[in-house]
Amino acid sequence: MDIEITEARERTPELVEELVRVWERSVRATHDFLTEEDVAGILPHVPGALLADERLAVAWEGGRPVAFAGAQGGKLEKLFCAPEARGRGVGRALLAYAVERWDVHRLDCNEQNPQARGFYEHEGFAVASRSATDGGGRPFPLLHMERTDGIRAQMGSGEWFDAAAPELEVDRNRARAIMRRFNVEADLSEEERRELLGGLLGSFGEDAVLSVGAQVDYGYRIFVGAGCFFNFNCTFLDGAAITFGRDVWVGPSCTFCTPLHPLLGRERAMRKDDEGARHLWERNLPITVGDDVWIAANVTVNPGVTIGDGAVIGSGSVVTKDIPPRTLAYGNPCRPVRSITEADSVAAELIEAGMA
Repeated sequence: MDIEITEARERTPELVEELVRVWERSVRATHDFLTEEDVAGILPHVPGALLADERLAVAWEGGRPVAFAGAQGGKLEKLFCAPEARGRGVGRALLAYAVERWDVHRLDCNEQNPQARGFYEHEGFAVASRSATDGGGRPFPLLHMERTDGIRAQMGSGEWFDAAAPELEVDRNRARAIMRRFNVEADLSEEERRELLGGLLGSFGEDAVLSVGAQVDYGYRIFVGAGCFFNFNCTFLDGAAITFGRDVWVGPSCTFCTPLHPLLGRERAMRKDDEGARHLWERNLPITVGDDVWIAANVTVNPGVTIGDGAVIGSGSVVTKDIPPRTLAYGNPCRPVRSITEADSVAAELIEAGMA
């Protein structure tokens, strides 16, 4: 079976209509967790999604499409096979094409579709994070998967790697370009801003808000839960995963930093090899922030830190060690001060003020 690459100029209404039919037949055959109402609700959005992908590969048989894959910015956005194409290596061929030709290194998979997860794991992907809902806020959990080989996998492994690798420079430049638009173009609508973030970040939950001035290294290792709020000028150095639970509040000018560099200057410095290629040694440790956390202004969270559910971090803190759940902590270095209990409730004051 031949695979034909179809670029945006070739996405005729007739082709899009045929691919929508492939999508519908594929979903009905494999996504048994979706109701007829769910399928009907998603279907109108499929044509626009097909047109939006940077890359689109179509598998043809007998002059008609039987499968397709779409990708954008190194992420596989979709891979669907008609029932008659399943079990014949078509999906594997499309995925290999996307990895080899488009440098695809991440994707999302429905948690309720274990067959798809098994397929991607067999093809060299592993779960990096999870979201409780899909991109539309529907109750279909997503598994965020990444390739288990290559420089990006090394970057997130906690081991030393070469941060000057050309592939990573491409990723950083793409992230800078997107965040430049996000921060500078004042006439962007909220929907357009969310679309920008949705195409860059690992996940961005329902009703989450990221204020302008934000900066990221790569973006795709930032996972934001529903209802999170980030005030102005936050920075995320996401060589490893930076994960936020639900309803996390972050004050202005906070930094979440996963990279570590050698302490000795001669090992830390950028160097060039005999061919003029640059090399820079780095390793990264993940940051995890639980549900219902409040991080006040000008806080720095260092590599490898976990902040427990319900914790509050005072302004100006430098968090170098884990903070237990439901703990008030502050200082440089940040230290637990006391537990947060029901005695801290302001419910009576809110009632008295007519606010509850």
